[in-house]
Amino acid sequence: MNIKSLLIGSAAALVAVSGARAADAIVAAEPEPVEYVRVCDAFGTGFFYIPGTETCLKIDGYVRVRVGGSRYKVAGNEYIRPSSTNAVLGRNEGYTRNTRARINFDARSETELGTLRGYIRIQSDSGIANSDAAFSTDQAMIQLGGLFMGYTESAFAALWGGGVGNWGFIQTDAGGSYGYQQRQQIGYRYDADAFYAALVLENDISTSKGTNWTPDVVGVLGFTQGWGGAAIHLGYDETAKAVGVKGLVQLDVAATGGTLRVGGFYSNKNYNSYGVAIPGRAFYGEVANWSAGLGYSQGLTNTLGMEIGYQYFDGFSVAKGGSMKHAHLIEGALSWTPVTNFNVRLEANYSTGKYADNTKYSGASGFVWVRRSF
Repeated sequence: MNIKSLLIGSAAALVAVSGARAADAIVAAEPEPVEYVRVCDAFGTGFFYIPGTETCLKIDGYVRVRVGGSRYKVAGNEYIRPSSTNAVLGRNEGYTRNTRARINFDARSETELGTLRGYIRIQSDSGIANSDAAFSTDQAMIQLGGLFMGYTESAFAALWGGGVGNWGFIQTDAGGSYGYQQRQQIGYRYDADAFYAALVLENDISTSKGTNWTPDVVGVLGFTQGWGGAAIHLGYDETAKAVGVKGLVQLDVAATGGTLRVGGFYSNKNYNSYGVAIPGRAFYGEVANWSAGLGYSQGLTNTLGMEIGYQYFDGFSVAKGGSMKHAHLIEGALSWTPVTNFNVRLEANYSTGKYADNTKYSGASGFVWVRRSF
């Protein structure tokens, strides 16, 4: 075999091998199908289908930086900083700051028994101390059709699922005084067009009351119309054997585009879960027998809005001695949203009252926050 024959044979072998490899490369596996995230519009804006399921999920929340201050006077004595002397006021007077991180998870799907929902709110608050804040579960709820259970706002303050009678009638962030609290609960809600009703059992066990197996009961009736709506919330505190009532009417003012709320509270015993306390005096257990007021919110421009309100309190009882004749609260706020999901808010309130011995009390507080929502 000469050199020429050897070279020709080697070239032929290389061509054969290359052809085999080229043939192998042509036979490629089919690409795996990719399921992209799909928008779910069945439950409103922001929901998407969890890939591979028929469950819709929404994730939202905010980061908020808030700086505030407060000042209180009793019988002419001024308190502006925390101290053992000021502890009788039950407030942390002075300069305050808070950074909050909040995230909400809302999962929903339709079943033959109605909407199946799971809701979780997790948040942390970094306060005065310069240290890492722990995250905690602020709300956790399960819902199937009209049945709901878990931990959230008391139905006396805000019924699960929304309602025109939720919160107070002053439409600021603080919202005046409206018996705010969060509770373990189980309830059933019925919706029929503009009408809604609910019956809720709420946990009555706390460190102040001890162990009590009988739950408190909250009933809610409400309706919504084109002009606004109305609602009544009735709470029974089993331990205190006391009843609290909240009634609220909301009017949407077509001429201005604003919203007016008018309402009142009544409690047959002025120290129970469903009474309303004047801000700054809750430490004393000062809960009014009755309270009434109104609030108005108005958009001023495309980016600027305002809220203002007034609330009156009467029939106080002071758990640590004495009594209050009456009290007043004024709140107001300006809210600026220069771009979507970015808000700057300035809010302030002033409260004043008089005790049975004619000793006067007054207080003022306010804050400014910057919030980025998503």
